[in-house]
Amino acid sequence: MPNFLVVKNLALPDDYSIIELDGHKILTLRGFYEEIGEALAFPEEFGFTIESLDEMLSNLSWLEDEKIVVYISPSEHFIEKERNPEKIGTLLNLLDAICEDWRWDDDNEDLPKKELIFAFADSARIRELLDKQEISYRKDAK
Repeated sequence: MPNFLVVKNLALPDDYSIIELDGHKILTLRGFYEEIGEALAFPEEFGFTIESLDEMLSNLSWLEDEKIVVYISPSEHFIEKERNPEKIGTLLNLLDAICEDWRWDDDNEDLPKKELIFAFADSARIRELLDKQEISYRKDAK
Protein backbone atom coordinates (compact mmCIF):
# COMPACT_ATOMS: atom_id res chain seq x y z
CA MET A 1 0.00 0.00 0.00
CA PRO A 2 1.38 3.47 -0.85
CA ASN A 3 1.91 6.19 1.77
CA PHE A 4 -0.77 8.39 0.18
CA LEU A 5 -4.16 7.63 -1.33
CA VAL A 6 -6.36 10.04 -3.28
CA VAL A 7 -9.81 8.52 -3.43
CA LYS A 8 -13.42 9.19 -4.34
CA ASN A 9 -14.58 6.53 -1.86
CA LEU A 10 -12.32 5.12 0.82
CA ALA A 11 -12.54 1.33 0.85
CA LEU A 12 -9.92 -0.60 2.81
CA PRO A 13 -9.62 -4.05 4.36
CA ASP A 14 -11.20 -4.41 7.80
CA ASP A 15 -7.85 -4.55 9.60
CA TYR A 16 -7.26 -0.83 8.93
CA SER A 17 -8.40 1.73 11.48
CA ILE A 18 -9.66 4.85 9.72
CA ILE A 19 -9.18 8.17 11.50
CA GLU A 20 -11.23 10.87 9.79
CA LEU A 21 -10.20 14.53 9.82
CA ASP A 22 -12.64 17.27 8.85
CA GLY A 23 -11.08 19.01 5.88
CA HIS A 24 -13.25 22.08 6.51
CA LYS A 25 -11.20 22.71 9.67
CA ILE A 26 -7.82 22.23 7.99
CA LEU A 27 -7.30 25.59 6.32
CA THR A 28 -4.00 26.33 8.09
CA LEU A 29 -1.19 24.28 9.58
CA ARG A 30 -2.53 25.10 13.04
CA GLY A 31 -5.90 23.70 11.99
CA PHE A 32 -4.19 20.53 10.77
CA TYR A 33 -2.26 20.18 14.02
CA GLU A 34 -5.43 20.64 16.06
CA GLU A 35 -7.44 18.12 14.02
CA ILE A 36 -4.80 15.40 13.88
CA GLY A 37 -3.81 15.94 17.51
CA GLU A 38 -7.38 15.46 18.68
CA ALA A 39 -8.18 12.57 16.31
CA LEU A 40 -5.05 10.60 17.23
CA ALA A 41 -5.24 11.57 20.92
CA PHE A 42 -1.75 13.08 20.97
CA PRO A 43 -0.26 13.36 24.46
CA GLU A 44 -0.37 16.74 26.21
CA GLU A 45 3.23 17.52 25.28
CA PHE A 46 2.25 17.99 21.61
CA GLY A 47 3.56 21.46 20.75
CA PHE A 48 1.59 22.29 17.55
CA THR A 49 4.79 22.56 15.48
CA ILE A 50 6.15 20.52 12.59
CA GLU A 51 8.88 19.13 14.86
CA SER A 52 6.37 18.09 17.48
CA LEU A 53 4.14 16.52 14.80
CA ASP A 54 7.13 14.50 13.59
CA GLU A 55 7.79 13.32 17.14
CA MET A 56 4.16 12.31 17.74
CA LEU A 57 3.62 10.53 14.41
CA SER A 58 6.95 8.71 14.74
CA ASN A 59 5.83 7.22 18.05
CA LEU A 60 2.09 6.40 18.21
CA SER A 61 2.77 3.97 21.07
CA TRP A 62 -0.44 5.09 22.83
CA LEU A 63 -2.57 3.75 19.95
CA GLU A 64 -3.50 0.08 19.96
CA ASP A 65 -4.26 -0.08 16.23
CA GLU A 66 -1.45 -1.36 14.05
CA LYS A 67 -2.73 -0.17 10.66
CA ILE A 68 -3.86 3.44 10.69
CA VAL A 69 -5.27 5.49 7.84
CA VAL A 70 -5.70 9.22 8.40
CA TYR A 71 -8.46 10.26 5.99
CA ILE A 72 -8.92 13.96 5.18
CA SER A 73 -12.19 14.91 3.57
CA PRO A 74 -12.88 17.21 1.86
CA SER A 75 -9.42 18.15 0.57
CA GLU A 76 -10.14 20.94 -1.91
CA HIS A 77 -9.22 23.61 0.67
CA PHE A 78 -6.37 21.70 2.36
CA ILE A 79 -4.24 24.30 4.19
CA GLU A 80 -5.11 26.94 1.57
CA LYS A 81 -5.05 29.84 4.07
CA GLU A 82 -1.54 29.18 5.36
CA ARG A 83 0.49 32.40 5.11
CA ASN A 84 3.63 30.57 3.96
CA PRO A 85 2.62 28.09 1.21
CA GLU A 86 6.08 26.47 1.30
CA LYS A 87 5.14 24.96 4.66
CA ILE A 88 2.53 22.80 2.88
CA GLY A 89 5.27 21.07 0.91
CA THR A 90 7.32 20.63 4.07
CA LEU A 91 4.32 19.03 5.79
CA LEU A 92 3.51 16.66 2.92
CA ASN A 93 7.14 15.57 2.60
CA LEU A 94 7.34 14.98 6.35
CA LEU A 95 4.15 12.88 6.33
CA ASP A 96 5.52 10.84 3.42
CA ALA A 97 8.84 10.29 5.23
CA ILE A 98 7.11 9.25 8.47
CA CYS A 99 4.93 6.73 6.62
CA GLU A 100 8.02 5.36 4.90
CA ASP A 101 9.90 5.13 8.21
CA TRP A 102 7.08 3.07 9.71
CA ARG A 103 7.16 0.77 6.69
CA TRP A 104 10.84 -0.06 7.16
CA ASP A 105 11.36 0.39 10.90
CA ASP A 106 11.89 -3.22 11.97
CA ASP A 107 14.86 -2.44 14.22
CA ASN A 108 13.10 -0.32 16.84
CA GLU A 109 12.09 -2.69 19.61
CA ASP A 110 10.91 0.19 21.83
CA LEU A 111 7.89 0.94 19.63
CA PRO A 112 5.13 -1.37 18.42
CA LYS A 113 5.08 -1.94 14.66
CA LYS A 114 2.62 0.33 12.84
CA GLU A 115 1.52 1.09 9.32
CA LEU A 116 0.53 4.71 8.68
CA ILE A 117 -1.18 5.94 5.52
CA PHE A 118 -2.67 9.32 4.63
CA ALA A 119 -5.76 9.33 2.42
CA PHE A 120 -7.38 12.38 0.89
CA ALA A 121 -10.77 12.79 -0.71
CA ASP A 122 -10.03 13.36 -4.39
CA SER A 123 -9.63 16.99 -5.43
CA ALA A 124 -7.61 18.88 -8.02
CA ARG A 125 -5.89 20.78 -5.17
CA ILE A 126 -4.54 17.74 -3.35
CA ARG A 127 -3.37 16.11 -6.59
CA GLU A 128 -1.61 19.37 -7.54
CA LEU A 129 0.05 19.68 -4.11
CA LEU A 130 1.30 16.07 -4.17
CA ASP A 131 2.46 16.33 -7.79
CA LYS A 132 4.33 19.57 -7.04
CA GLN A 133 6.27 17.76 -4.29
CA GLU A 134 6.75 14.71 -6.55
CA ILE A 135 5.08 12.53 -3.93
CA SER A 136 3.64 9.36 -5.36
CA TYR A 137 0.09 8.38 -4.50
CA ARG A 138 -2.51 5.87 -5.55
CA LYS A 139 -5.70 7.27 -6.97
CA ASP A 140 -8.00 4.68 -5.43
CA ALA A 141 -7.88 2.12 -2.64
CA LYS A 142 -9.22 -0.86 -4.58
